[in-house]
Amino acid sequence: MFGWTQVGEFEFYREQLWTAPELLRMKIRPLNGTQKADVYSFAIILQEIIYRAPPYFMDMESPKSMY
Repeated sequence: MFGWTQVGEFEFYREQLWTAPELLRMKIRPLNGTQKADVYSFAIILQEIIYRAPPYFMDMESPKSMY
């Protein structure tokens, strides 16, 4: 996208966190999305409410602690 600033690019990718992976893979997305994508986005919002944190937040000291 022509003329993007560092902040504009960050915001663009940040907004993608609520988009279902199958829609991200499509070159041409359905105008109104899909029911499955709506369920995915709703689940991400519920996660934010429950954890009171941004999407994909993990309360761990390091990725190594997952193992």
